[in-house]
Amino acid sequence: MERAYRHATTSADKLRVHAEAQIKRKEPGIQQLRKKYNDLCQELESLIQQGLAPRRAVAPHKIEKEDLFKLDVDDEIWQDIGLDDVEFEGVIPGWLGDNDIRGGIKSLLELDRCEEEERRLCKERQAMQEWMLEEWECVSEAIKTSGMYL
Repeated sequence: MERAYRHATTSADKLRVHAEAQIKRKEPGIQQLRKKYNDLCQELESLIQQGLAPRRAVAPHKIEKEDLFKLDVDDEIWQDIGLDDVEFEGVIPGWLGDNDIRGGIKSLLELDRCEEEERRLCKERQAMQEWMLEEWECVSEAIKTSGMYL
């Protein structure tokens, strides 16, 4: 069992090291792509300010260097406002523009994670109780067969 555990952790470590090496290898290209994207966003913002962009055009948010590899569900990288070919109607969707709705979505997601964790902990508690009951029965039986009484 210990060998299997060691093998599993070794495999996990190898996978982590490999992933980190690949990210480091690809990072300059990704950073260059981020810079090009941000330059295009800046160019679009200036076109909007000059009135040369399509009516009601919205410039996408720039991607910050420190946020690039976080990839949290709330990061700017997932916001696709203004990137569609369809004409923007001037109404920003609630999930994107209304802070109360965004906060509600975050809270709902956190509630879901808490409920999942509660279910997992209940199963773990049940398994521990069953294990402890079995251990108690084994110890009680050992005491009876040995002739020792408490």
